[in-house]
Amino acid sequence: MPTVNDILTCLEQFAPYDLAESWDNVGLMAGDRTQTVSRVLCALDVTETVAQEAHRIGAQLIVAHHPLIFTSVRHVTADDVTGRVLRFVTKNDISVICMHTNADCAQGGVNDALAAVLGLSHVVNMEAGENGMLGRVGDLSAPMSAQEFAVYVKSALHAGGVRYTDGGRSITRVAVGGGACGKMMDAALTKGADAFVIGDCSYDLMQRAQALGLTLVDAGHFPTENPVAQTFASHLAAQFPTIETIVSTDHADCIQFV
Repeated sequence: MPTVNDILTCLEQFAPYDLAESWDNVGLMAGDRTQTVSRVLCALDVTETVAQEAHRIGAQLIVAHHPLIFTSVRHVTADDVTGRVLRFVTKNDISVICMHTNADCAQGGVNDALAAVLGLSHVVNMEAGENGMLGRVGDLSAPMSAQEFAVYVKSALHAGGVRYTDGGRSITRVAVGGGACGKMMDAALTKGADAFVIGDCSYDLMQRAQALGLTLVDAGHFPTENPVAQTFASHLAAQFPTIETIVSTDHADCIQFV
């Protein structure tokens, strides 16, 4: 039976730590490296809901994208959510591994998962980050108008809603950046993108995109990055046939639409 450390080593090879940004925190956040694992729960975040789901289904390990411990932790108490989650997983012998910006840059990681869900072909890297390649650019199977594309993105990502600017041209080439990637707009244009799908977007970025003739689609942080949970599950299932990998069904976008 594989151990937490075996799975950690596998994920380190998939998304090497040297791809992570210098400010990031990745790797084993909580748990015992020697613990044997028969069931893994994969999710975008390690929320209280996800921790409880892991316990309910009998998972010994949670693999997530966003770090459970991001800034320095001065105490572990029930007074805040990080403390409550850490107390819960510790009491229930659940280990936690998080792969963040290293999974953003990794081949087959967050942005490749996003490009795949949107059905893009001929996918290439978009921009060099601090330690690796950020964002992807690929082609749609057929041209779409800005409105058609926005509706398509909403459906493909199961988003509650999207915001978009109309760049005023038919869309055939699309750039993607899971999460807050508005700073890569110029790189998207350089790569010939007609549209750019990201997760968090400010009003000024929307204005700039429209002025530059780029259809910018803000599909939300959760919908643009959540596909990586399935990527983690599929990768681990292929490497460790004896373990059961499950994608969280309880974790959902905290942003609601009316």
